[in-house]
Amino acid sequence: MRLRELLSVTRGAKQENRQKIVRAVLSRAGNQTDLVRRSGMSSATVSEAVRELERNGIVRTEKQGRDTLVRLAPVEGVAVGVELGYQKTVIVGRLAHQERHECVSRTLQVGASSGETHWVRAVAVAVQELVSEFGEPHDLATLGLAVPRMISPRTGRFAPPTLPPWEKGSVPDVALAEELADLRAATGGGERAPLPRPLLDNDANLGALAESIYAHSGREILLYVKASTGVGAGLCVGGRLFRGANGVAGEIGHVMVDPNGRFCLCGGRGCLETLIGADRLVDRARLVLGDKITAYRGLTDMIEKARTGDALAGRMLREAGTQLGYAIGNACNIINPNVVVVGGSLAQAGSLVLGPCRDAIEATAMTAAYEADTGFVVEASTVEHASAQGALLLGLEGTTYRD
Repeated sequence: MRLRELLSVTRGAKQENRQKIVRAVLSRAGNQTDLVRRSGMSSATVSEAVRELERNGIVRTEKQGRDTLVRLAPVEGVAVGVELGYQKTVIVGRLAHQERHECVSRTLQVGASSGETHWVRAVAVAVQELVSEFGEPHDLATLGLAVPRMISPRTGRFAPPTLPPWEKGSVPDVALAEELADLRAATGGGERAPLPRPLLDNDANLGALAESIYAHSGREILLYVKASTGVGAGLCVGGRLFRGANGVAGEIGHVMVDPNGRFCLCGGRGCLETLIGADRLVDRARLVLGDKITAYRGLTDMIEKARTGDALAGRMLREAGTQLGYAIGNACNIINPNVVVVGGSLAQAGSLVLGPCRDAIEATAMTAAYEADTGFVVEASTVEHASAQGALLLGLEGTTYRD
């Protein structure tokens, strides 16, 4: 069976229940308790749907101790997720019935700041090449795209204001779809099944989705903070993304931390992103170093030097962790998450950032918001390429935007 057929729209309560189970298992194989939680249906309804799907050869079950694991039977079709960053792009893909660890990945040294003309061609070619590795009869079945900046859940377009590296009217999902179609036509693939419409969302949102499904499936409220060139956050409640009315939920990078600080691209002043964004940290270090010695080449270089005892790099990273922790601590007082996951390039610093971050959370949040005996944890991301994996999940979920 083709994945496209499996995900086709159906009518009726039984068919809708069947679809919910299929989409849950597409994201990750699970036992019945897990499927009940992720599908939102009763145990009896899930059992009935699984039995029907197994009779029809769509899922397979296997005993694991007292549990019965439900997996998708092999299907034709490749699911792809793209994380389009500022400076680089990560692409992940797998056959729909495979697990996350079986993903194939590609990293491109081109990103949104390179301009649409450059990134769209490179990404489309890489997606096409990645899909071709799975061989016939597999084709691109679903495609998700994670981008920096806010996406309105009502329209699927950038929420105002449109901030660099984007321009007003930018539609990266449409641009990628058109380039993929042109590539297919140029290579004589016009007779194959229609290409899927790329589904678009914010990169931090999709990082949160991947962390929630793959690493913290039992957690009710998860806050994922992505700290790289920009700083953003995604929030999952009960395994579902909480985007806010216009897609602005989680914009922690634009929380004001210094009313007299630097102006920000968003039009604000003293935003967290102006203090701890990767480029800003490196620029501040260069002001200190000047021409005396070789400046840091980037945040990764700064982290490496801090680990070897560089005093300036270590101090700057610790202070960045503290500033991040203050912002997260305030967020904890509002949303009271069970787990905070820090991802992005800043998280590569490990304890250099996470230690001060935890201390600052405890200095800012109410005790009940971070007590360890309630299960609250702060940790670095453990899902490799979390935003790209979240984009892949978005495509599999087939999320549609509200009218």
